[in-house]
Amino acid sequence: MIIKKSIFYKINLNKNLMKKQNSIFLLAALTALLFACSKKQAEEIKPETPTPNGPTPVTTANVTYSNFAGALFQTKCNSCHGPNGGMKAVWALNGLASIKNDARVANSVLVTRTMPRGGSLTASERELLQAWVDKGMPE
Repeated sequence: MIIKKSIFYKINLNKNLMKKQNSIFLLAALTALLFACSKKQAEEIKPETPTPNGPTPVTTANVTYSNFAGALFQTKCNSCHGPNGGMKAVWALNGLASIKNDARVANSVLVTRTMPRGGSLTASERELLQAWVDKGMPE
């Protein structure tokens, strides 16, 4: 009888230890996921400003990937969805094709506004990005 109690006691100790280890691992994994995208991303991307002999300002009429959207995605998305990002398995930012080929990108940024996490887009950035999407995402 004492041997059986001793065995059950050891089994219970092992189960409790495993539960504790699993809890610690889960907590660590959740913490890593939560902070994977915490890099400050709230800095506004300013469209190119005109200079007397310089480039024309970016407007909703002339917005393209090369004059606005590309820099916006690099600044706001690359830390999480870039080559070294923690969320690249969900969606990997890999240039214009990766944005055009995944409708979830425009939806999560412009419709549900769940992205970018850890930073938000200004009204001006949203307006220019919406115009870019509406124009068919020109390069």
